[in-house]
Amino acid sequence: MTSRFHALREYCETTRQKEAFNSLVTTQNITQSANQLGVSRQGMQSIIASVEKKARLRGWDPSMDLTHPAGAGMNLKRVSTNYNSDGDINQQWVIYEPEKEAQDLAYRAYIEGLLQNLKPVKATKPKKLDYTSELASAIVFGDAHLGMIAHAVETLGAEHDLDTALADIKSAIDYLVDCSPAQEEGYFINVGDFTHTNDFSNTTPGHGNMMDVGQRHSQTMRAAGAIIRYCIARMLTKFKTVRVINARGNHDYDAAFALNMFLEGIYENEPRVEVLQNDSKFNFIEFGNTLIGVNHGDKINALRLAGVMTRMQSEAWGRTKYRRWFLGHIHHKLVQEHETGVTLESFHTLAPIDAWHAESGYGAESRVTMITFHREFGEVNRMSPSLDMLRALR
Repeated sequence: MTSRFHALREYCETTRQKEAFNSLVTTQNITQSANQLGVSRQGMQSIIASVEKKARLRGWDPSMDLTHPAGAGMNLKRVSTNYNSDGDINQQWVIYEPEKEAQDLAYRAYIEGLLQNLKPVKATKPKKLDYTSELASAIVFGDAHLGMIAHAVETLGAEHDLDTALADIKSAIDYLVDCSPAQEEGYFINVGDFTHTNDFSNTTPGHGNMMDVGQRHSQTMRAAGAIIRYCIARMLTKFKTVRVINARGNHDYDAAFALNMFLEGIYENEPRVEVLQNDSKFNFIEFGNTLIGVNHGDKINALRLAGVMTRMQSEAWGRTKYRRWFLGHIHHKLVQEHETGVTLESFHTLAPIDAWHAESGYGAESRVTMITFHREFGEVNRMSPSLDMLRALR
């Protein structure tokens, strides 16, 4: 008993846990230690259970023949033990993996280190135009999947690579900005999966599915940063200020975060550009009587999205009359008006289908969308040019 409490004390994280195990090492009695700390016996047992769980995650549980704990920042992934006929261990394989929180911290530290070498853009002055404050337009890009490669012979669709994708996005932003009236506010909204892959493994983060890519992930990330900068620069010719949302998708969960940190660093000295943080998968913009929520839509249904907006934006919900969720993920147009008073809308993508989607029978039109909102009356105009038209105008 003594050695167990003493060993478990190493895995205490909170002050309360440390106090409890310091007492247990001395008293060797759960009830006595509970009385010393002024907690119930059940409360003390709960503290012990929490620390035992942490110890097991780190690979220490003698009752399960786990006696070689991992170092800091590592957790037990799986264990395989071979016993002989007497019940003794013949061989044991213990596999560890980096702790998720440690991975996130290391990833953020890596990106922040890169940002130190970036040169932020200088502040610019808006053109002398007749800007209106009564309107605000959102240019919404569906899942761009930069880096994806598609072969027409496989998909029976269009040939597609990174150069094609960049040219299509440029055509889209050029056309929509040229058609837009001069406005005080404009929104660049990427609803997620802007890059086809999350990292150099070229697999999806959640399920490890292999993706069809045409170049290294570093090339795709550089291209993603450059094309969004192009879009923002074009929007600044018609909008006094531009707010940027990069939703985190199921293909680019970490890549989207890195891309956002890059943009935050680039525009830190440009007051006309606001890059909304994407630590959360939920982002919101309020303009007059309109409230817009942005989420990729991969892990949540319509009912829960409605609940998220009413809970997270309760005050804005009360101030507004027109509420919208802008979603991606499904690659085609879908509008659902929910009884709670919010409309959910998914958007087309400019990218064609890849081999997997083609084999599964999926497909949809290729379009980009710009929605203009009136401060009082909500949505008043919408443009959704097809990819065919955008290419014909080039």
